[in-house]
Amino acid sequence: MTTGLRRSALYVPGDNPKMIEKSLVMPADMLVLNLEDGVALSKKDEARANIVEALKSLDFGRHEVVVRINSLASETGWQDLRAAVSCRTDGICLPKVEEADEIRAADGEILRLEADCGIPEASIKLHAMIESAAGVVNAPAIARASRRMSSLVFGSADYTKDMRCRPGEDRSELWLALQMIVTSARAGGIDAIDAPCFDIRNLELLRREALQARRLGYEGKSAIRPGQLEIINLIFDVTPEEIAWAESVLAELNEAGSKGKALATLEGRLIEEPHRIAAERILRRGRRP
Repeated sequence: MTTGLRRSALYVPGDNPKMIEKSLVMPADMLVLNLEDGVALSKKDEARANIVEALKSLDFGRHEVVVRINSLASETGWQDLRAAVSCRTDGICLPKVEEADEIRAADGEILRLEADCGIPEASIKLHAMIESAAGVVNAPAIARASRRMSSLVFGSADYTKDMRCRPGEDRSELWLALQMIVTSARAGGIDAIDAPCFDIRNLELLRREALQARRLGYEGKSAIRPGQLEIINLIFDVTPEEIAWAESVLAELNEAGSKGKALATLEGRLIEEPHRIAAERILRRGRRP
C-alpha cells in the first residue's frame, strides 16, 4: 500500500539495476523509474527490460511506482507503455505532453491492456509532464483529459529551452508556468509536482525552491539525487501546527453547526466551509497507512 502522499518523486535511471534496487529503501513517496531523458538511445531496450524485471520481482513497499516512458510519438514509447502496464505499475508518466489528445490516446491503450491483463479498470494512473510553452497553455485541458490523471509534473529544463529564457535563483522567469500548472491541477482535482533543483549540491537553493512551490500549492517536488529527499519531505509534509489548526477548525465549525450556524471564529478569524475542506485535507495528508 502506498502512502498516498506525493511529497517527493525520485527519478531512478532504468538502465541502472543497482540504483533501482537501492531506491527500495529511499524515503521518496514516489519512485519514477526512468526510460526517457537520461537513458541513452542505445540502452532503451535494456532499460525497459530492467524495469520489467524490477516490477515483477521487487517489493517496492509503500512507494508509488511510476514509469516515465518515452514519447508516444515514437514506437519506443508505445513499447514502454505496454511493458509497464502489463507489469502492473502504479502509474505512467508521459513526457512533454502538449495536448489533451495525448492523454486520451494513452488512456485508450491502457484501458485495453488492463482488460487483457485482468487489471481492474482505471487502476493505472497517469502523470503528465508539462515541459513546453504549449504544454503550459494547454495544461487546463490536459489535467481534465482522463479520470486516470493524477498529477501535472513541471519539467523546467525543457521548458526553459523552449522559452529561451534564463531563470535566476528566484525562478521569477518561471512564475507563469508554476502558477498555470498548479492552478490547472487544482481545477482538475489532481496534484501538482514541482521540477527538480538541478544544482544538486546547493541544498539551500533546494530549500528555497521547495518552500516557494509549497506556498503556491504544490503537493511535492521532484528529486534527481537521494540527498535531496530529506529537505523535500520535510517542507511538503504536514506539520504538527497544521494538524492542530485543522483539528481546531473542525471542532469550532462542528460546534457552530450544532447551534444551526454556518460560521465560527478561531483566534479572532472568521472560518467557514472552505476552511473545513482545507482542514479535512490536511488531516487526510497527515495520516499514514
